[in-house]
Amino acid sequence: MERLKEFCERSNLIYLTEKDINAIARRTGKEPAKFVDTLYDYDGCFVKVKDDARKVILDLPVMKSKADTTCVFYENCCTIYSVRPIACRLFPFRVEEETASNGDTLLNIGYNPTCPGIGKGELVDRRKLEKLVSELFLQRTSDINPQLQRMMASGAISANAKVYRTLPGKREKN
Repeated sequence: MERLKEFCERSNLIYLTEKDINAIARRTGKEPAKFVDTLYDYDGCFVKVKDDARKVILDLPVMKSKADTTCVFYENCCTIYSVRPIACRLFPFRVEEETASNGDTLLNIGYNPTCPGIGKGELVDRRKLEKLVSELFLQRTSDINPQLQRMMASGAISANAKVYRTLPGKREKN
């Protein structure tokens, strides 16, 4: 939590799924490490194991940002619009996660109040918006689960391991 302010200032919070990463890499010809930001060096795995298999870290990828926090693919317009991530298709809406008292994760749909289009045009179809949000989180789950299952089957994760999630946008100091 002590790094949350810095993270929010540095990251554009465009969460990426494996499908997003692959589509962008094919479209641009760039290696994912050039546009994917994670806490640990990006190696295609969203799960890291530390502390003698007692700590499982979900290192969820986001799009790298330029110094001004704009997306690395923004140059007067989106240069990857045809393969833009789900998070971009949601704009100006954003998903804010909240942990309930029982430990469940609640997804709240908010919006970016600085968007010049707010209050203009047609109303957004709530069902379509909720479907995009669900698609994003289901895809992230399906990206992570096979990695976790392989690690558990191989014994790389302790039975009493705790699961943590990183805040991308800041590199781990070695």
